[in-house]
Formats: sequence, structure tokens, C-alpha cells
Amino acid sequence: LTKYGIIEKFKLGFCDNSLPKCIPASNDTDGILIRAKFKKPGIMRKNGHEHYHGCLTIPVFDEHGNVIQLYGRKINDALRKTSIFHAYLEGPHRGVWNLEALAVNKEIILCESLIDALTFWCHGFPNVTASYGVKGFTDDHLTAFKKYKIQRILIAYDRDDEGDIAAEIISKRLIEEGYEVFRILFP
Repeated sequence: LTKYGIIEKFKLGFCDNSLPKCIPASNDTDGILIRAKFKKPGIMRKNGHEHYHGCLTIPVFDEHGNVIQLYGRKINDALRKTSIFHAYLEGPHRGVWNLEALAVNKEIILCESLIDALTFWCHGFPNVTASYGVKGFTDDHLTAFKKYKIQRILIAYDRDDEGDIAAEIISKRLIEEGYEVFRILFP
């Protein structure tokens, strides 16, 4: 990852469960206040554990540089059946990843996930952004496409049933909005 410069550019991180050890104890007044601040957006769970423990983390910034969403992808596939592979902050998905690309391109590749989008970026396609999964294309995406006057959208969702169905639904919506839309099909 360092070869591509994406750690610094996109402020990638990793949660190793050290957060509770870096703040005052949970029975300390300052510790209680700090933990409450981490629990409110969902960074820390109510039980005091990190929500993103074991995850590569990818922040989503607004145009002012504020983090408005945080995506986490577990990097170990050997998890309990109840574990989640994809984690987000509590509440509705917000923001659009890689707004910089929208500001300078009229054609955007829309991926299903941020990991997919990072892969495109590393392979020389910086004009990329991502939904928050197959059901994660939001009004924020559409608003940003309009704001930055995007003309063509290339949908690069996974080639499974869920990805194909979601790509079809999103393409119809985007075509109705006046965009030129294509589906990228990988083997």
C-alpha cells in the first residue's frame, strides 16, 4: 500500500483494540467523558470495545476535510459467524468518498465498496468513488454527481446476483437523471 501512497492520501488506518488503553480509565471522570464522545458516533461500542477492532479503516471526508463517515473492513476472514466484515458509523450512510475525483473528472467509476475503489485507484484509475455496498448508493452520491457536473458513470459492481441487481436499479435511476451510464463487466 505504501508503494501507491494511498495510506497518506486517504488517511487509511487500522484498529488494533488499543484505543481503550490510550484514554483514561473507564471509572475516571475524563475517561467517562472521552468514551461517551467515542460512543456517540459509534466508534466505541456501549460495552467499551472498539467497533472497528481488526479493521482496515477508511475515512470519508466532506469538502471541508471533516470526517463524516468511517468504513471498516475486517482483514481476518476467520471470524465468528456473528462478526461483520464491513463496519460503518451508526446512522445513515453519509458522504462521498474521493470527492477530489468528482471535482476534476466528468466520468466516474462507481464501485460497490471502498476497497474496490481503492483497487481501481491503485491501478491508475483515480476517477473512482464507491457506494456503501449494493444498497448503499445514497442521495449524497447523486447530489455530488450533480454538483460536480458528472456526465458519465461506469458502474463496476461485483458480478454476483446482488451486484447485478443493484447495478440495474442504480443505472435506471441515473439514466432518469440524465446521466450516460455503462456497466463494467469483469469475468
